[in-house]
Amino acid sequence: SNSLLQLNYASIFFIVLQPNFYKSLTMKNFKNLYFIFALTCATLAGVLLTGCKKDDPCEGVTCSNGGTCNNGTCNCAAGYEGSTCATEVRSKFMASYTVQESCSPGGNFNYNMTINSSATGVQNVVINNFYGVGAAVTASVSGTAITIASQTVTVNGNAVTFSGSGQVNGNILTLSYTASAGANADNCTATCTKQ
Repeated sequence: SNSLLQLNYASIFFIVLQPNFYKSLTMKNFKNLYFIFALTCATLAGVLLTGCKKDDPCEGVTCSNGGTCNNGTCNCAAGYEGSTCATEVRSKFMASYTVQESCSPGGNFNYNMTINSSATGVQNVVINNFYGVGAAVTASVSGTAITIASQTVTVNGNAVTFSGSGQVNGNILTLSYTASAGANADNCTATCTKQ
């Protein structure tokens, strides 16, 4: 477009600098001059307008599940992750696990448990057969962390309160938690391997 602009200016100067231009200025020449001038102005305006346009780094970026684009990158709403916020954070926790657990003073235990999605929110999961006694406890997740807020569930007719936290790293989920019933408490560390 710059070469077109230079061509238009050159055309105007060529016409204007002709020796007989002013003597032979007719309506036809005037219309040609007006046309060249208008074309030059339009070209100049186009160059100025497109030259000032800034690229929008978020143009063409779609962020799912309430995510927002900032400078070409999706900032995800709580509970979602990934380049387009299409992945639930809790999906990395949801699986069947083989558990090796060491509790004090309870002892060592091996059992299976599962983690499923919870209907109470995208950041929540349900751990089934927790502690190896059939308990179902709820937990919240954020990034690679899982938190079991203090909650009391009935296990074999007894009220047991669970609380703890953990981290997932690849196929291994490590949990540290306390199970207490009345004055008795069991402090446990579990290594859970995805099946």
